[in-house]
Amino acid sequence: MFFRKIKGIFALDIDGTVTAETESIPSEVVQFFEDLYQTGWQFVFITGRPFQWGVRSLNVLSFPYALAVQNGALIVDMPSKKILARKYLSQNLLHEMEVVCTKHHTDFIIYTGLENKDLCYYRSDKFAPSALNYIWERKEHLKENWSIIKNFNDLPVKEFASLKFFAKEKEAVLISQDIEKKLGLHAPTIRDPFNEEYFVVQVTHSEANKGSALKTYSQLSHSLYSSIAAGNDFNDLSLLQEATVKVAMSDAPDALLAIAHIIAPPAHQQGIIEGLTKAIDYLAKIGKMNNG
Repeated sequence: MFFRKIKGIFALDIDGTVTAETESIPSEVVQFFEDLYQTGWQFVFITGRPFQWGVRSLNVLSFPYALAVQNGALIVDMPSKKILARKYLSQNLLHEMEVVCTKHHTDFIIYTGLENKDLCYYRSDKFAPSALNYIWERKEHLKENWSIIKNFNDLPVKEFASLKFFAKEKEAVLISQDIEKKLGLHAPTIRDPFNEEYFVVQVTHSEANKGSALKTYSQLSHSLYSSIAAGNDFNDLSLLQEATVKVAMSDAPDALLAIAHIIAPPAHQQGIIEGLTKAIDYLAKIGKMNNG
């Protein structure tokens, strides 16, 4: 059996970190990742995206990796698609979510997860016309599979990966705060990669966040190796906190920049290449690089 010497783990956000666009990873970045894998690095990509959207961008990679989607609610081995771990929400919390919706005059979309082909459920009559137009355009662009449901009591699944709210920044922050305070769930806000005028509040299990995903992946891999994490938005904060070396993109919020060991140029400049190169040097400098 072939034994591959491992140097460490890269735990990477996708949108705004690996890629500046919703679909494509630049060819130079792909080659950079391929070279790193060949020299002994493992990769886990940790994203807020659902599985089908996340894997579309990563299909250009020829090496095996892990993919944690829905902010870590589900961790999948690739290319086998074997489910390594999951932390889903229960249908029982929907009544409490209704209270939040009533207060903020909006509604949410349920993302069921890979096991249900990432099918999403929404109540079209609960959204204002302008909001409905926006989420419909987003759904069409991202090729998500949505189904109208009249009542969430009729939901055909007992648990699901996440809920998403879409709003302008001020309202998104208020929704996030209400959910985390009253329901104890993980509900970070990020700029919507589809349209940066809007923000996404993605609600997951209290133990489903990017930092926990990295920790779980390391435990499942029986890995004692150091990790390098990179991210650019609020949902990446726990990821950077968990990693040995923390890389923040230069356009990241202050909370990430404040704890970063390395600040990388933005994704549209393929800054992940410079960021990870410097992070490897930093890891070697502090004496935590595994050289086999």
